[in-house]
Amino acid sequence: MKIEIWSDIICPFCYIGLTKLESALQEVEQEVQAEITWKSYQLNPEFPEDAPGMPTYDYLVRTKGMSMDDVVAMTAQLSAQGKELGIALNFDKAIIVNTKKAHRLLHFAQAHQKGTALKKSLFKAHFTDGLDVNYNATLVELAKQVGLSAQAVKELLESDNYAYDVSQDIQEGVNLGLRGVPFFVFDRKYAIPGAQPMEVFHNTIKECLASQSAPLQQRGEEGPSCDPETGKCE
Repeated sequence: MKIEIWSDIICPFCYIGLTKLESALQEVEQEVQAEITWKSYQLNPEFPEDAPGMPTYDYLVRTKGMSMDDVVAMTAQLSAQGKELGIALNFDKAIIVNTKKAHRLLHFAQAHQKGTALKKSLFKAHFTDGLDVNYNATLVELAKQVGLSAQAVKELLESDNYAYDVSQDIQEGVNLGLRGVPFFVFDRKYAIPGAQPMEVFHNTIKECLASQSAPLQQRGEEGPSCDPETGKCE
């Protein structure tokens, strides 16, 4: 089974959605071998690539028209959801940066069968550890930890390699009906928009295994996701 996932590293529901997907796959691991392909998406493409990171709370207040009270309430709810799934979402530490460089690195990692390992490391680095996922030294260290060549990664980050692939991913997702992230596509048969309840993932995997080829069908209503227009994650 091929599962394509459009997401951004700074999207909390993308981290939550991946955790739900992995749990659902573990329950059917003897029935299916899942090949996960990571697709790029940027929630904040306008954030300057060379600018220092901005605390998440400040960024949402300054750019998305949210009050500090609203930001704290929204992120507290998200942190609680993450805790139930065993992941730590520390919004008081997380910083907003441009993620294009990290997405280029993910394409490189995927070409070396390390895409999912690096993606999970990037999520943890951003949400749990409060690291700058646009900082070359951080990216090199995370890449080394999943078995990638430090020298090859340094050369990649100093180039513009995979930039075209990142932009193509975004357009491809929009063409398939993406309106927010995460966006999961199963064998080009079914799409799950957002971090929906666990049973949606369970049922979609089972139906995908049993079904014949057909046009892409969306499963369920729009689930919790991060909206690229408003920046809100709800």
